[in-house]
Amino acid sequence: MLRQILRSPKRLLLLLVGCLGLFLVYFFQHYLDFYHLFQGKAPQELNYSSDFIEVDPRVFSVNKVIRYLLNDLFAMALISALFPQGRYVRFALFVLMFGLFILVPIYLWLYLSQPVGFSSLIGHLHRLVMNPVLMMLLIPAFFYQKRLIEEQVQEP
Repeated sequence: MLRQILRSPKRLLLLLVGCLGLFLVYFFQHYLDFYHLFQGKAPQELNYSSDFIEVDPRVFSVNKVIRYLLNDLFAMALISALFPQGRYVRFALFVLMFGLFILVPIYLWLYLSQPVGFSSLIGHLHRLVMNPVLMMLLIPAFFYQKRLIEEQVQEP
């Protein structure tokens, strides 16, 4: 598989963009203030934590949604580089949409409503939603599925 990626400039570029993008989003996570950037203002340092702190709901929501999208799109670039078949990328897109329309709103609601006793749940949900955990779990699952398909083809 590595030889196939190295022979294809497109796949190699997707792999590099995905890895570099994920690294940069993680490295600069405290400075990804898209809300103020969209308003033409200088980005502010973000100091969000899993503990409940008072935040501007609009600023918090916009920044979290964009961070989620960046992480998952870079993870999809990795998946596209590793598995050029369209079905894998389509499935990853469904996972992205599930997170965007189900998990992110739940996370935002819980964080912004600050229910008592939910701070540890927020921490775990934050890691699941804001880090591309679901997308990264797809990679070994796709490898396993691909291997099973290849074994079935080889059996007489």
